[in-house]
Amino acid sequence: MIKKLIFFFMFCSFHLFSQNNIITDQLIEQLDSLTRNNTSDVVYLQTSKNIYETEEDVWFKGYVLDGNYFMPSERSKILFVQLIEDKTDKVVWEKKYEIEKGFVNGHLFLDSKLPEGTYSLVAYSSFSYTKNTKEFYAVKKFEVLKSIKSKAIANPVQKESALQFYTFPEGGNLVSGIKTTLAFKAVDSNGLPVNVSGNLYENNVPLLDFKSSHAGMGSLVFTPNVNKKYYIQLTTPVSKEQYPLAKIYQSGKTLQLIEQTKEDLIFKVSQSAGLNEENVCLRLQIRGMVYSIARGLLKKELIIKFPLKDIPQGIAEIILFNENSVPEAERLVYINSDQKLNIKVELDKKNYDTRDKVTLKIKVTDQNQQPIVAHLALSIYDELYKNKRDSKNILTHYFLSTQLKGNIYDPEYYFNEQNEDLKQSLNLLLLTQGWRSYVWEESNLREQGTPQRPIVFDELKAKINLKNPDSKSKEPQPQGVKIFSSDEKKGTDFLIADANGTFTITPNDLKKGEGGYTYLKLIAPQNSKYSINAKDFSFENINKERKIKTTIYPIPAELEIKPEVLRKFEDRPEINKLNEVLITSKNKIIFRDKFIGKLDSLAKVKPSNDYVCENGILNCPKHPPYPGYKAVAGNNEQLTESELLSMFNTIAIKGFYGKKVFYEAFYDDVTLNDPIPDYRNTLFWKPDIITNEQGEATVTFFCSDINTLFLGNIEGVSGDGLLGAENFQFAVKKK
Repeated sequence: MIKKLIFFFMFCSFHLFSQNNIITDQLIEQLDSLTRNNTSDVVYLQTSKNIYETEEDVWFKGYVLDGNYFMPSERSKILFVQLIEDKTDKVVWEKKYEIEKGFVNGHLFLDSKLPEGTYSLVAYSSFSYTKNTKEFYAVKKFEVLKSIKSKAIANPVQKESALQFYTFPEGGNLVSGIKTTLAFKAVDSNGLPVNVSGNLYENNVPLLDFKSSHAGMGSLVFTPNVNKKYYIQLTTPVSKEQYPLAKIYQSGKTLQLIEQTKEDLIFKVSQSAGLNEENVCLRLQIRGMVYSIARGLLKKELIIKFPLKDIPQGIAEIILFNENSVPEAERLVYINSDQKLNIKVELDKKNYDTRDKVTLKIKVTDQNQQPIVAHLALSIYDELYKNKRDSKNILTHYFLSTQLKGNIYDPEYYFNEQNEDLKQSLNLLLLTQGWRSYVWEESNLREQGTPQRPIVFDELKAKINLKNPDSKSKEPQPQGVKIFSSDEKKGTDFLIADANGTFTITPNDLKKGEGGYTYLKLIAPQNSKYSINAKDFSFENINKERKIKTTIYPIPAELEIKPEVLRKFEDRPEINKLNEVLITSKNKIIFRDKFIGKLDSLAKVKPSNDYVCENGILNCPKHPPYPGYKAVAGNNEQLTESELLSMFNTIAIKGFYGKKVFYEAFYDDVTLNDPIPDYRNTLFWKPDIITNEQGEATVTFFCSDINTLFLGNIEGVSGDGLLGAENFQFAVKKK
């Protein structure tokens, strides 16, 4: 674990005290040990759009990043993906995808039989999905429609009448005689914000009034007195209920953030009059890593300054420890929001004709405007296929949703630089979400327990056993296994099981069977009493565990309802849809590839006097049939796949789901006037754009015949963990 101690200068009239190395090391180590034992990956899914029609492909990119540094992780090799219908909680699709250096380039096909509704695309890996956590984050929701014509205009969100009002003292406690910031939050029973106003009463006399400033949140400042009674009464919405404040302590310590600049955090530590002076310590950590520790002598008040240089973006937890290393107050602060990928796009035109060629230049820099190499995904799609209420992106996922317990309302708001109250609103969110909700808080890390207990694994254990465990055989247990797929170009591998007949099926073996099956054939006589036993229970284990985990997903943002005229559809009678077909029968006889067909042919061959020697020569005179040779018996029955595999002492394991290339139209002087209509609503999808050393990349694509506004979405990550997202738009008009 890399740790960086940033020393500080204390100001006001207090002495500068030297670091107490023993206590400092203890405070670092106690968090470091918990973090080491909770090493994990965090998965994020980016889709090509968030409204789809049946018989379309859902294109997606999976990001598997280290949970501490947000760098692409190579710990996990397999991404297990499911598509779940939200209404019924039914799994309608599940496949395995290869993780390549921390990324997955995937797609899935939406069958025409899928009912309309909201679906969740969810992903699991060996280092991200464990029994240790109660929450689950790797989810991307989207709408499925039979036709975009049935897309509804957003209706106003109906709020529940029941109101819940909470108060949160800064630092954790109200201490008598010390001025304190008291944050508050009002929500309905669904967690939707309720804007409120009201009064703080002291001994039944109004002391000050207040109102919420963003999403039902706000704050007020007052000096509590332990000998007086306080409560809050709301005037909007009108309520007679009195909301009492948290307990007021006779004496104690408080922690206040008094200033935050781009360069520094400045805190004031206060304690009650009459308490003895003592050495206190302030620790700043982000995602389980200690970046700064400061110590000083606290008399009545103490000002501490933390430099922010070289600290990454994210939620920082600042804890005040007394001289016995016992926590006295805690505070969450969001810092260094500028440390990210700055993604700029440049189009070669402002507006385009239908079937026009588009050239898009991408430039990526860091917070110092230095070019940076980044791994990006880009989607260009028709504005109709955007769900405006979904406010999840790569920034909100990694910096907020996966860092705080509980669902967050409209997290994208806190990353939109056009919002003037951005910093104040983000500060209120962290004050009212509660520091106990920070997933890297020590008690939360201890609750998870150690070591990590995976639910899915990258490797599958297999064993060579007697077909009938109760039978006895003088035949030596075979140990050789042949591994191959139906594609002969991928070659054949061999492995030897150990003395107990155990061996491992690896991700490389699954890659051999990509798009189909990996076959494992026991190297033994055809009538051997031994067989290979290997069963993959990954998805069964996933389904059991997900029933008891809480899925964390942003609460949809409310939209300002404006009169909207939906586009006329006369010019697009139907969408271009590419069929993806899997042929099955009622008897579950499924012949998917050449290998199964070959086994079927061998099973049906009629016996004859012909034979083939070991060198492949028909009826070879130098190598007559070996003693006891028998021709393969003919079989005219229709055998199932499992029966065929068993007959030839072979098993099949599903390989990685096959890759598919996104279709890109191309127009030139000849094809420009092609009479076949082009109704592509997703013009471009590329999940693996990598910028050069100048931070640049250029892509080209062609518009379709749809006359509309198209939206662009770019998201990505750099090799050292900087994240970024950018949206843009352009219009396409008919010639």
